[in-house]
Amino acid sequence: MSDPKKKPRLRNADMSRTKIPQQGDFCSLHREIKLADERGSALVLVMFIALLFTLLGVTVLSATVGGAQRTETRKNEVQSLHLAEKTLEETIAYMTAELEGIVKDSRHEAQGVLEQDIDTYLQTLRQGTEQLSVSTELTRADGRILDISYERVSAAGQPSSYIVNLTAEAMVNGVKRELVQEITFDTYPDFLKYTLGSEGNVILNGSPQIRGNIYAGKGLYINDLAEYLYQSSELKRMPSSPFELQGEAHVQSLDGMEYTRNGRTWTAAELDREGVSWTGVIPLDQILIKNQRKFVQINVRESFTDKVVESIGAPAGGDSLWQNVSGRLNGGLTELLEQHPAFYDVPEQLPLKPEVPEYPEGSDPNAEGLSEEEALRMRESIEQWSTYREGIQRFTRPARSLAYEGDVVFDGVELTGIEAGGANAWYVVEGNVKIDNFSDQPLRIAANMLITGRLEIRGNVELDSTIFVLGAAQNGTSTLVEDASISGLGVIMSEGPILVNRHDAFQDTVRPLNAFFYTDASAELYGVGSIFSLKGGFFAKGDLTVNAIRGRATAGSGDIDVDLSSELIRFQAEYDSEVYLKQADGLPRVNQISVKAGNLRLK
Repeated sequence: MSDPKKKPRLRNADMSRTKIPQQGDFCSLHREIKLADERGSALVLVMFIALLFTLLGVTVLSATVGGAQRTETRKNEVQSLHLAEKTLEETIAYMTAELEGIVKDSRHEAQGVLEQDIDTYLQTLRQGTEQLSVSTELTRADGRILDISYERVSAAGQPSSYIVNLTAEAMVNGVKRELVQEITFDTYPDFLKYTLGSEGNVILNGSPQIRGNIYAGKGLYINDLAEYLYQSSELKRMPSSPFELQGEAHVQSLDGMEYTRNGRTWTAAELDREGVSWTGVIPLDQILIKNQRKFVQINVRESFTDKVVESIGAPAGGDSLWQNVSGRLNGGLTELLEQHPAFYDVPEQLPLKPEVPEYPEGSDPNAEGLSEEEALRMRESIEQWSTYREGIQRFTRPARSLAYEGDVVFDGVELTGIEAGGANAWYVVEGNVKIDNFSDQPLRIAANMLITGRLEIRGNVELDSTIFVLGAAQNGTSTLVEDASISGLGVIMSEGPILVNRHDAFQDTVRPLNAFFYTDASAELYGVGSIFSLKGGFFAKGDLTVNAIRGRATAGSGDIDVDLSSELIRFQAEYDSEVYLKQADGLPRVNQISVKAGNLRLK
């Protein structure tokens, strides 16, 4: 029996209120815990991906912004370089215009006065570089010249050239660049810078050899057929190669250069586009485009007048004097120069050779044993021969400038040459001049000459002078160089045509011509039957045509026979830069300034 005093036990009651987990309950709990874990992992993954994309976006944005900044900086660099280059170009154009004005204003003044004026201008410009700026449409941009330095270059009385160094600075949006360029200005005539050239067309037929630069003011035509006349008036053609140029070709355009081979013609531009390669084609790096408007021209008649005016001191009122001289070139020039005895000796006639016999040097008419008649004849002979020799001396060794009205022949016998009468001395002949000398000893012409008539040169001549020739053409020529060998280095400028002729055709001996030739007309040069050898230059205002072959040539029946196995060059022309030094006093004045721009250099 149970004890009524015992308290009831609560275990059964508690157990009845507590639910004992079953196996299915454990599975459900596990799923809940697992779901909670997955939700936490997903949140971390989403946050990581978000962070990754944020970093990627920031990187892309940073790269984009940085690229834009670099692009802007590069753009500013390019614009600043272009602005600096524009500043240099405008400064060079400004200086060129100013210097040409100085050259024209000093046209009738001495060379020294012109050079002093140029010096003064460059010094003034150097001190005022702040005025040399350039306008631009760019915002926050500025271009100006920082510095101008120059050097005057001359030697032994040579006309000066000026080497100018320009430094330009340009700034665009804070990006600064500096460019330096060297410019050379001079007042030399451009024709003296070339071996062969023309203000018109240059036509090179056959196989000439040219050492130095050539210039074509219009077209340059190179053909493999040499043209010539032989025993008839029928024009003959002979193929010959190679054409050879050891120098540059200065032309107007590649389309203005034509090559003809085997009857087919190509322009230099077409050959370049098509990639065609021919022997004798001038490489592109030897071709320079030089605009004809920049070519410094001369005019023989005006230069002749300039030299006459300079020779009498170019006093005040030079313009009126220049006009007076210019009006007397067809007559009356000697009469005008006679009015300036301080500068000119004006003989009335050439010395006449005495008809009486010449007694040996040292003969004494007072010697014992001579009859009165014999002593008289001796005195007359000595007096006449003394007067004659003084007259010869007057023409061959003038003490100052000389002017003579009439024809003069230097034959190597009586008139044996000329030695200049000092600096700026001129030998003026109002008539024709012949220089004929076939002795082994060269006849020396060492005086600058002004000839209103024609000039003929034959034989062995040493030329150390500048000669201006105005004579009207006779038989198609104003200046004739025939069977001549010219040593030294002279300059011959002829208003009319120049003919270089060889009577001794089919000879293999070379008679060199050391000279520069210029004509206001057209010219034709041949190295076909004869050999043409030039050391200097030949330039024509009109067209210049060269015909040349290679090989040993002999007279044939109906045509010239050529031994093609021989490598004899029958036409060769080589440049000589010594002309500026040797002929400085006589070179013609020009009305333009010559400009040569060097390469740009980033500082």
